[in-house]
Amino acid sequence: MTKQFRNIHIYLSLFFLPLALMYALSGVLYICGINQDFGATKQTYTLEQEIEKGQEAQALVEYLKSNHLSIPTNLEPKVNRKSGALEVGSVHYAASIKQNPDSSWTITTIERSLIGDMIMLHKSKAKWYFDVLAISFGLTLILLYISGLMITLFNIKKNRKSQIVTILVGVVVSLVVGALSVL
Repeated sequence: MTKQFRNIHIYLSLFFLPLALMYALSGVLYICGINQDFGATKQTYTLEQEIEKGQEAQALVEYLKSNHLSIPTNLEPKVNRKSGALEVGSVHYAASIKQNPDSSWTITTIERSLIGDMIMLHKSKAKWYFDVLAISFGLTLILLYISGLMITLFNIKKNRKSQIVTILVGVVVSLVVGALSVL
């Protein structure tokens, strides 16, 4: 049984190693104040044109084409919850259009850096299939800790007392620091 846990532990940890490193790096950077717009190229343009309601996305794409700007790969429009602008594109490159009070339009393009893309993946802002991988990774972490505990507790019996004390100290420290952080 220990051999099975060891094999599960080894192969799952090797498979998810790149994802673990990406999550660790993007999480540390985000905690340190670096967000998804770090290193992003953001450009803003003004469009002086009457646009019929419902034709905003088409006008946006036409503006991008006529000004030789990159066209996003995904042209399905959606409303940005924060800005209220109509947006097309993906996590890496997007363009948006928003009406100004003077009836002109603001067009904004954003192209994120690799770090920005990683932070967006970490925050689950990309396509659903990366979310499937992320959930699999989370479940794998649980499995890795269980298999690691099984390997340690069943194979190394001479330090069992210190192992159990270490686990208990980790639980207490995590609970206390977590409680102090949210209260």
